[in-house]
Amino acid sequence: MSVLLVASLVVVQGIAPLRKSDIVRLLSGSAMTQQEIAQLVSRNCLTFTPTDRDRQDFRRLGAEAPVLAAVDACARRAARPAPKPVATQPPASPSPVPPAVRAPPAPPPPPRVSAERSGFVAGRGQSGPAHTRLPRALVFEARDSAGAPLAGQVVVFTGINARIEPESVATDAEGRARVGVTLGERMGPAAVLAAVGVVEKQVAFNVWAGAVSQLVVRCGATDLSSRVVLRPDTIAVLRVTARDEYGNGARLTGLRAAVADARILRVQRIAQDSVAGSVALKPDQAGTTSLALIANGLRQYLTVTVPPRAAPGRVDCP
Repeated sequence: MSVLLVASLVVVQGIAPLRKSDIVRLLSGSAMTQQEIAQLVSRNCLTFTPTDRDRQDFRRLGAEAPVLAAVDACARRAARPAPKPVATQPPASPSPVPPAVRAPPAPPPPPRVSAERSGFVAGRGQSGPAHTRLPRALVFEARDSAGAPLAGQVVVFTGINARIEPESVATDAEGRARVGVTLGERMGPAAVLAAVGVVEKQVAFNVWAGAVSQLVVRCGATDLSSRVVLRPDTIAVLRVTARDEYGNGARLTGLRAAVADARILRVQRIAQDSVAGSVALKPDQAGTTSLALIANGLRQYLTVTVPPRAAPGRVDCP
């Protein structure tokens, strides 16, 4: 069932309190507007007490002020004490009631998933490059209050900066549901939420930068892509950084520089740390030459023009 259809059913019914995973799915995949989501939260309220971490997750998924205000309003409403019942006078003389017919014993209620006994039991604490599948499956275990495993419980998984396959799984005879996790494209934290009934659990992962696919060269506030004009008789400092294919900053290694014509341009010094490197260049005589910047097995070529000293015009690097 698509997220839009699920959201539509909730709106029509208007009675079921929302879990955190419901709000995550509405923010990440629903066609509903922020105002509609806020109205849905205000009407149905929540099954959980939102924490600062929950609010950060909602903001990361694009929640705006109306949605966050509705979440906070539900939290305050749940914290209010329930009104005391009004005492009523018993009837003066109850009418005699005929003896009741004994009803058959009710069947025992189905076992309920225990929030204290259930949770993730394997696959936690992993990390990896952006957009890669984690090597170990994520395993959620459902148990009742006595600690017995519960089979046939449908567990719904929701990823934040992560993709889950499959998104819902019924627990096996051991009460376990296994899913694969593919990390998202943003470097930093990722999380997976598991919801079974009103019970929700969350586990965190860490996303690294992927393989370096691009060298980024800047001089001051100017991005340099293929050509650069340098003022003569100055020292120009180029800053070099590395990025993966998703735009995440990556570790820079093995920075070098080579100039085709040293009469026009000379490399004075090269420095680098794990984040970025710098190349100091000394333009000498007027002319045009080629500069190669090399790092992480990649090459970035720039055509460098040094104008005559008296020539007017704009330069790219002060």
